[in-house]
Amino acid sequence: MKKNVSVKKLTIFISTLYCSLSFSTSFAFQKGSTEDFLGHEIGVTYHTAEQAVSSKEYLPIYPKEGSPEFEADKISYLHGYNLKGTERWKQATIDADLHTSNVAKIFSVPLGVTISPQTTPTLYKMLGDLLVDSADNATKTAKEAYKRERPFVYFGNHTCQPEDEEDRLRQNGSFPSGHTSYGWTLALVLAQIAPSNAEAIIKRGYEFGQSRMICGAHWQSDVDAGRLVGAVEYSRLLTIPKFQEDLQKATEEVQNQLNLVNKKIK
Repeated sequence: MKKNVSVKKLTIFISTLYCSLSFSTSFAFQKGSTEDFLGHEIGVTYHTAEQAVSSKEYLPIYPKEGSPEFEADKISYLHGYNLKGTERWKQATIDADLHTSNVAKIFSVPLGVTISPQTTPTLYKMLGDLLVDSADNATKTAKEAYKRERPFVYFGNHTCQPEDEEDRLRQNGSFPSGHTSYGWTLALVLAQIAPSNAEAIIKRGYEFGQSRMICGAHWQSDVDAGRLVGAVEYSRLLTIPKFQEDLQKATEEVQNQLNLVNKKIK
């Protein structure tokens, strides 16, 4: 009898373990899962780096030292650095934080509704997925091929970010800007979701990219290239059924929230 009980307990334990592993595999940590820009495990996104349109194949090489374009990059950097301590510098500091909760807060303003796990769960998750696909996967081939030195390293200054984050930036190529690519893709997505607020959304997406130059983390040409990558990534996403499905759900979520806002105004 005692032996049967032990066998029964073992069977239950194995079954429970199997179910637990099956659940975690199907939900977040399946083979091929990835990390976001901050190193957090988030699960499978819309596509892998290999499935992205290779940025190295369509981006022109970044401006070389001694060229008029590089001189323009240096002037832009110095203009941004001179904004240190101003409200625009503070905005660049806020924009540097890519945690989903912070990005949601930033883009909730032009969108006109609060982006959160409670009010817009599909859209909130999309913010994390798009961070991986646009900031990392879409920029990967160009970043790894060119490994451009960042402006704060070139000038020997600091960025608007903490010094420990600067250490990570030093290991990551400057061209193109992943932050900018992400912000531009996100702005295009949100403008499609809420076309009535498109002007404000696109304006904020543009500022989000410019913040990287002001912060000293990227050259202006990195930012310009990042916007191109973001646009290409957006077109790539529109071909993916899962993205199309989530986009529809997110649009419905935002529309429901906008309807609630309009009811309160009336």
